[in-house]
Amino acid sequence: MQTTKATNAEKPNRTISLSRTLAIVMAALVALTAAVILSVVWFMSAGTTRDLLVQSAHLGLEAVQTQIGSRFSPVEDQLAFLAREVGAGRLDPKDSPKFERVMTGALAATPQVRVLSFVKPNGDIIGVTQGPKGVFSYTDQVTSDNERAEIEEARRSGTPHWGPVYFVPDPAIRTSVTNLQQPANHNGEFAGVFRATITVDTMSDFLRQIAVSNPGATPFVLYGRDQVLAHPLMAAGHPLLSAEHRLPKLDELGDPFLAALWKEPAETFDDSDMEIRAVKLGDDGRVVLTREIRGYAPSPLIIGVEVPIEAVEKPVWDLLRAGIAGLAVLFVAIVIAWVVGRLIVRPVTSMAREVRAVGMLDFAALRPLPGSLFTELDEQAKAYNTMLTGLRWLETYVPKKLVRHLIGREDLASTQRTVTIMFTDVVDFTATAEKTSAGDVAALLNSHFDLLGHCIESEGGTIDKFIGDCVMAFWGAPDAQMDHADRAIRAARAIAKSIASDNAERRLKGLPPLRVRIGIHSGSVVAGNIGMTGRSAYTIVGDTVNACNRLEQLGKSIAPSEEVMILLSGETFGLVADDDRSDLAQLGKHCLAGRSEETEIYRLQTQ
Repeated sequence: MQTTKATNAEKPNRTISLSRTLAIVMAALVALTAAVILSVVWFMSAGTTRDLLVQSAHLGLEAVQTQIGSRFSPVEDQLAFLAREVGAGRLDPKDSPKFERVMTGALAATPQVRVLSFVKPNGDIIGVTQGPKGVFSYTDQVTSDNERAEIEEARRSGTPHWGPVYFVPDPAIRTSVTNLQQPANHNGEFAGVFRATITVDTMSDFLRQIAVSNPGATPFVLYGRDQVLAHPLMAAGHPLLSAEHRLPKLDELGDPFLAALWKEPAETFDDSDMEIRAVKLGDDGRVVLTREIRGYAPSPLIIGVEVPIEAVEKPVWDLLRAGIAGLAVLFVAIVIAWVVGRLIVRPVTSMAREVRAVGMLDFAALRPLPGSLFTELDEQAKAYNTMLTGLRWLETYVPKKLVRHLIGREDLASTQRTVTIMFTDVVDFTATAEKTSAGDVAALLNSHFDLLGHCIESEGGTIDKFIGDCVMAFWGAPDAQMDHADRAIRAARAIAKSIASDNAERRLKGLPPLRVRIGIHSGSVVAGNIGMTGRSAYTIVGDTVNACNRLEQLGKSIAPSEEVMILLSGETFGLVADDDRSDLAQLGKHCLAGRSEETEIYRLQTQ
C-alpha cells in the first residue's frame, strides 16, 4: 500500500508554459487579425488601382480629345465670325485690302490653320497663308471640279462643314489637307465660301508635342478605321502621300502596334465608349485606347493613345507579390504588424481624401501622393499621380466653374431665364494685329482675357465664349442671381479700372493703349445645354444677346475715342439698385443697328 502511494507521488504533472501559450495565442490572434486587415486592404488597393488606371486612361484620352478639339473649335469660331461680318455688311469681299487685313488677323488667332481663303461665287479666290517665312496674301482661281463641287455644296447647304481629305501638290504645301467650309450670305444671297485649311503634318506635329510631354504615350487620329489622319511619325510628312493616296494605311505608317490594332478583341468599362485593346508583338506590347468622334470630317474620326502594356500589368503582379510578403512578415513580427497596418491605412485614407476632391472638381486642392514602402501602394500613388497629370490637362480646357454649378443637377433642360449680358470688344484690334507677330498677338489677347476674366468671375459671372478679341459673359444662369444687373455693373467698373492701370503700364513701355467698348443689357433668354449629340455647351440664346452685341457696337458712334466706353440699356438700369446708380448718366433714346424701335441708353462714367 505504501509502495503504491510513493509511485503516484513521483508521477510528473502534464503542464504547458503559460508564457509560451500566451505568446502563441497572441501571435496567432494578431497574425489572424492583421491577415484579415491586410486582405481587406488588398482588395481595396487592387480595386482602387484598377479603377485609377481605368480612370487615368479615360482622362488621358479625354485630354487628347479636348486638345484636338481645341485645334478645331477656334477655327470654326473664326470662320463663323467672318461669315457674320460679311452678312452684316461690315466686311465687303470687294474691298480687297481690308478683306485681306481681317483674314490676316483671323489667321494670326488660329496658328493651326495653314491657309485661310474666301472663294467668290465666280471662282475668284482671296487668301492668306502662313509658313516659315511668315504670312502673305495671294489670289487664285478655282480650277478643279472638286473645288467647284464644294462651292456648290456650300451654296446649297448654307451650313458649315468639314470637307474630305485631299492632297495639295503645290510645292509650298505638298501634303494632304482638310478644309472647313463656311458659307457666307449677304442680303439673302450667296456671297462666297470661307475655307480654313489644316495640313495633316500640322496636326501630326501637334500630336508629337503631346507625345514628347508624356513619355511612353503615342497619340494618333484615324480617318475611318483603315487610314491614319495624324500620328507623331507623320509630323515631318509622309513619302507615300499623293493625289491617289491621300492618307497612309495603318500598315504603311511604320507603327506595328497600330497596324495590328483591329486584330485584337476590344474591352470596355462602365458602359463607356472607350475601347481598350492589348496588342502584343513578341516580348513587347502596348495597350491601345480608342474612341470614335464625329463632326470634324465626313467620315468618323477615331482618336487613340498607345501606352506600354507594363503600365497596366505591373501593378497587378506587384500587388500579389507584396501581399504574400506582407503576410509572411506579419506572422513573425507582432510589433511590425501594427506599424505595417498604420503604413497601409494612411495612404488609403489620403487616397480617399484626394478622390473626394476629384469628385468635387476641386483641382486646386489636389496634391501628388508620396511614395509608399509597399509596392502596391506605391504603384497606386504613381497611378494617381499619372491621373493628376491628366486632370491638369483637363482643367485647362474644361470650364470648371460651370461644371461645378451643374454637378448633381438631373434636369439640364433649356429654360427661360432673365439675365444680364456683357459684350466687350477691343477697338481697332485688327489694325494692331497687322503690325504684330502671331506670338505677340496671342500673348496680348491672353493677357487681356486674363484681366477681363478675373473681373467677371470675381462677380460670379459666367464667361460664355471668346470671339476673336471679344468676350461674351452673363449673370443670372445657371444659378439664379437676383442682383445679376448689379454684379455686371460692378464687373464693368472693375474692368475699367484694370484697363486704365494696364494702359498706364503700356504707355511707360512705349506701347499704344488698348481701347475697349462694353455693352450691358438685361432681358429674357433661353439658357441650357445647346449643341450637337456628343458635344454641347451651356450657353444662352435669344434676341437679348443680339441686342447686347449691338449696344456694344453703338459705342463707335457715341464716343469713338474713349479709352473705355461702357453703355447699358434702360432694362439693365431699371434692375440696378438705387444706391448704385450715381455714376450712370442718361444718354437718351437711340436706335440700335438692325432695329426699328428706340432703346433708352445709359453710360457708365469711368473717370
